[in-house]
Amino acid sequence: GLMISAFAQTHQTLDEPRRAVIILRYEQGLSVTDPAEALGIAPGTVKSRCHAAISQLRDLLENDS
Repeated sequence: GLMISAFAQTHQTLDEPRRAVIILRYEQGLSVTDPAEALGIAPGTVKSRCHAAISQLRDLLENDS
């Protein structure tokens, strides 16, 4: 739907570390440990980057409305 399309467009504005965890976690449906292993970072870092990315995306989507 519209929200998925908006997400697809706005996630391109994320910096590479945030975009990587968003793609692995939500587009590919991986657990927290899988992106952590793939990227060589701690699971807590995956969680914090996801949280920061979602907050950034939410702000972008709210400001575009």
